Amino acid sequence: MKNYIILFIVVFILAGCTSKTKQTATPPTISKPVNSVVTSNECSTINRLVTGYESEFDSIKTDKVNNQFTNQWRTNTHLIGSHCTVTLNESEQVSYQCQTPTKTQTHAVKSHQTLAKQLRQCLSKTGWFESQKETASSIYSSFVLDTKNPVITLSTIQEGNGFSTRFEIAPPLGL
Repeated sequence: MKNYIILFIVVFILAGCTSKTKQTATPPTISKPVNSVVTSNECSTINRLVTGYESEFDSIKTDKVNNQFTNQWRTNTHLIGSHCTVTLNESEQVSYQCQTPTKTQTHAVKSHQTLAKQLRQCLSKTGWFESQKETASSIYSSFVLDTKNPVITLSTIQEGNGFSTRFEIAPPLGL
């Protein structure tokens, strides 16, 4: 299954490289004015997650999930929602993922754009490249630095009668 995720990320990145990147305006959030700047404190969680990739996210793992197919742990750090996990697949590749459901498209898009803005402001300082792709029922934002650092993906898609936003830090392309 993880191979399909890696394949999806590769295809998504390549699609982003061949299509024109669409920049969207970020809607206002409840807690901040529209033109606010993300503080270094807000970037600390993102930076801690990116640097945690090298240690297989050991510092944020809590209890192990009972799963016969993969090694998976719950975490004490939740970038979105309240259910995040660290997964070590059969190829010994580690990833951090969070997913949260949303009932309305408006709320899902607003949440996606707010987090994408935060990621953009935190990661662009160190040279990360962002690509974004939108359809009528989905938004994908991907952040890549180089072939040695993990790929960060934020996706919001329609699922059944609602929407789901997923955040993932996964192995770099080519691994």
